[in-house]
Amino acid sequence: MFKHWTNKWDELAVLIDTGVAYLAYLIAVHVYLTWINPHVATVELITFYFSFSPVLLALSWIVLKFNFKGYSRRWNQLPAEARMLILANMESTLALALLIFLVKATWFSRLIFVLLPLIAMVFQLIVHVLTKISVNRIRLGKRDMKRLIIIGYPKRVTIFSRTVEQIPSAGMNVVYRLEIPLGSVDIGHQAINRLRQLLHTTVIDTVVLALPMADDVMMNAIHMAHQQGKEVRLVLDEVGALAYKSVLYDFYGNSVLVVNSSRGPQFARQGIKRVMDMTLALASLVITLPLMALIALLIKLDSPEGPVFFVQDRVGLNGRIFPCYKFRTMVPNAESLKAELAHLNVMSGPVFKIPDDPRTTRLGKFLRRTSLDELPQLINVVMGHMSLVGPRPALPSEVQDYGEIYRKRLSVRPGITCLWQISGRNDIDFERWMQLDMEYIDSWSLFLDFKILLKTIPAVIQQKGAH
Repeated sequence: MFKHWTNKWDELAVLIDTGVAYLAYLIAVHVYLTWINPHVATVELITFYFSFSPVLLALSWIVLKFNFKGYSRRWNQLPAEARMLILANMESTLALALLIFLVKATWFSRLIFVLLPLIAMVFQLIVHVLTKISVNRIRLGKRDMKRLIIIGYPKRVTIFSRTVEQIPSAGMNVVYRLEIPLGSVDIGHQAINRLRQLLHTTVIDTVVLALPMADDVMMNAIHMAHQQGKEVRLVLDEVGALAYKSVLYDFYGNSVLVVNSSRGPQFARQGIKRVMDMTLALASLVITLPLMALIALLIKLDSPEGPVFFVQDRVGLNGRIFPCYKFRTMVPNAESLKAELAHLNVMSGPVFKIPDDPRTTRLGKFLRRTSLDELPQLINVVMGHMSLVGPRPALPSEVQDYGEIYRKRLSVRPGITCLWQISGRNDIDFERWMQLDMEYIDSWSLFLDFKILLKTIPAVIQQKGAH
């Protein structure tokens, strides 16, 4: 699974940050048992906490490994590493909370969920800052700046060179710039010959290529640099930039780059998200089962003609059609009455919403305002049709009217709640709704899901935008 991660320095960074997270756990336990709640510090409880520490050690390593691409001691800036560490600590804390819930470790203090990520973040950032300061001092003290040659189109060469000049702490120095005007084949060949001369006569550490990935000069330069044992870095063009957070696989001798269409979830994090969905959905089903039975009984009493559940085809992941379950809130012939009420639709775009919809039953109005009608969608989550958090599932007829720009909504599993749900629901027009969904997909993280879940509770209680 991790075979494509081969940078030994980054591997060492993962181990160091894991060790720091483990130290943070020990400190958090010590602070809790010594300063915050010393009267519970029995020998048995202390043994429980310290026997659990190897689990935390393994959990921290796995989560940091999932965030492996966020590491780079030579080319990344500290803010990027800090964001990666914040995300990793939030994910490990959430995973730890789920584990504690599953094993029913009631002895584990909830305060440690607060202390652990805070202490770990502070210590890890200190280690990262000291590492960068030490590396820069060693580099500058030995005059060991990384010497670069940049080959490429004039505009890209200029932009990258200026970036290097503006960040001296990166420890890089552009010693030669070989510019190739667009479409100049002869100059491209001259640049390759000049590169060969420079590699033979000059101290060069890295060859930076600022060319389109399909350019003929590209492979010649890469082969030449590799023959000389030089590091090669590519400044990606518009096509290559799509490779952000992508994975390179060997498919029976074919090198295949799996290109993500956005900065969305990686495979590993999707797995954690699915585990979280299953755990919380199953727990919620068990807890709400008596309530759901009561609602089913009330529906039959309020509207005995129709079924308890309203089952409707919705569009799921990448266009898959699935049956979406809800408690029935309308009269049995509601769909046939829709055309007659089309002139009352208040939503822009392909979505159909009517304030005080006359098709809604007495009980249905209450169920809709409180979102209790959506409880059966927990079954959809368990079955894998939906997620707890994600864009609301659309009707096939709505998707047909999306156009190209909004079909990206289908690239993730639809959810029970989302940014739209906590931002006003039916008070938001269609365009803003779609923008919120695009924002969620592009900035997805487990922490964002957790944040939306927490904000959903007051939004439902306050009945924001519920018609």
